[in-house]
Amino acid sequence: MYLCSVRCCSPCNACESRLHGRVDPPHPVAPVGRPGRRPLAVVLALSLAGCDQAPSAAAEKGPTLTVTTVLAQSRALARQVVASGSVVPWEEIVVSAEAQGLAVVEMLVDEGDSVTAGQVLLRLNDSVIKAQRDQQVANLSAAKAALAEAEANLRRTRDLQARGNASQQALDERLAAQRTAAAQVAVAEAARAEIEARLAQAVIAAPVAGTVAVRSINLGQVVSPGVELFRLIRDGRLELDAEVPETEFATLAPGLAASVRAEGLAVPVPARIRSLAPRVDARTRLGVAHIALPAGSGLRPGMFATATIDRGEVAVVMVPQTSVIWRDGAEGVFIVGTDGVAHFRAVETGLRRDGAVEIRQGLAAGEPVAVQGAGFLEDGDHVGVVEARR
Repeated sequence: MYLCSVRCCSPCNACESRLHGRVDPPHPVAPVGRPGRRPLAVVLALSLAGCDQAPSAAAEKGPTLTVTTVLAQSRALARQVVASGSVVPWEEIVVSAEAQGLAVVEMLVDEGDSVTAGQVLLRLNDSVIKAQRDQQVANLSAAKAALAEAEANLRRTRDLQARGNASQQALDERLAAQRTAAAQVAVAEAARAEIEARLAQAVIAAPVAGTVAVRSINLGQVVSPGVELFRLIRDGRLELDAEVPETEFATLAPGLAASVRAEGLAVPVPARIRSLAPRVDARTRLGVAHIALPAGSGLRPGMFATATIDRGEVAVVMVPQTSVIWRDGAEGVFIVGTDGVAHFRAVETGLRRDGAVEIRQGLAAGEPVAVQGAGFLEDGDHVGVVEARR
């Protein structure tokens, strides 16, 4: 039996003869066992062996990806806390009336006006009170006149008794009359003082210096005791109640400098922490930092603002932002060892500034991290290393 050891590119004459029914002498072929020719099974085995060796040869060619690396650096970074909140008065004073049933006859200030301590804000109708005061003044004059007469009678009776012309009973009566008249004078004086006090209540004055934030009364309106008429911002001082997460709240202290920004302000407002709230909200886990705002800041109560609080400089580990990538939902970097193998390491990041990222956990200063090409790496890849230019 003969096998054709040559792969023909076209049918040979012998093959064509068989196809057309002719039998021609076969062309010379090599027998299976003849030396110098390889059996088909051996040829296939060698071909398969060559296929198995292809990956190893490719692997021996070296790394297929070149990356640039930098060393993680330790930098002095200004640590800042960003918090937002509402602008509120430092202290708000509510001004109300003590008089009852009096109408407003004169309004002297409006919202936004600056007032001094004791400045008159409005006047109430005091015509009835003034009439009562005049009546009490007349009553006091009558009481004083009666007292003067009683004292004169008492003096004459004492003189008569000294000469033996008046009895002790007469003297006692004159003494009682004098004391009664003196008591009537005291009653009249007290009544007049009461009227004067009521008359003073018809004038509403500012208890402290400040700015009129709210006016709740109009001309002609009848007031009632305890009803709010005005609300003053004491000394015109405002502050920002910034809500700070509890993780950062413990790092703050009164006196720290801050920069406050708000919509509509061209430049940030310099400020400083006045005090910290004594408790953290158990539901929101937020603490309030009271940040005092300077006069003329342009901020108004109720505005929303954001404060950047400066905590000073601290040493942190920084890497380029392009070196931080995501793998399987985790943020990390590729560390390139001296053997040229890249390994993924999960890290905890912090501040991002000027194209660099703070690494809070997972990386030490001086470790090499992949930058350019890091997004194409997988854990365990062999890479070529080129040090990045600084």
